[in-house]
Amino acid sequence: MNNSDLIALRLGYLNITQEIISRLASSAAVVKGAGVTVLAAMLAYASSDKAANFQWWLFLPPGLIFMTFHAYFLQRERAFRKLYNQAAAKPLTEVVSMVIDTASIQAVKEDFCEVLCKKSVFQFHVPLNIFVILAFLSTRNDWVNRVSLLLGS
Repeated sequence: MNNSDLIALRLGYLNITQEIISRLASSAAVVKGAGVTVLAAMLAYASSDKAANFQWWLFLPPGLIFMTFHAYFLQRERAFRKLYNQAAAKPLTEVVSMVIDTASIQAVKEDFCEVLCKKSVFQFHVPLNIFVILAFLSTRNDWVNRVSLLLGS
C-alpha cells in the first residue's frame, strides 16, 4: 500500500469517527431539550386543578433519567473523541486499525460518575430540576412552608 492509500484510509476513518461524534453530540442536545420539555409539561399539569395530590418529588425521577441519558451520550462522545485524537496523532505513514469495537471504546471511556459530575451535565440538570420544583411549590398556597421543609429549616 502506498502513502496516498494510507492517507485516504486515515481520512476515511477520521470522517467516520467524526460523524459518530456529531451524532452523539446531537443526541445529547436532544436529550437536554426533551428533559426541559417533559419537566415543563409536568409543571404545567402539576399546577392545574386536576393535580391536587401531585408532590414535588415526582419531578426527580424524570430529571434524573434525562441527566443519566445526557451523561451517557457525553461519555460516548468523549470516548470517540479520544479515539479520533489517537488516530489523528499517529504519523500518516503508520497503519491505523479501522476497527471500532467495544474493547477500543472501553479502553478510552471515562468513568460514568465522573461524566455525570461534569459541568455540562450537572450544572444544567440540577438547576433545572431545582427551578422546576421551586416553580411548582410557588403555585401552592403554602409554598413558603414547603420550601423551608425542603431546605430543612
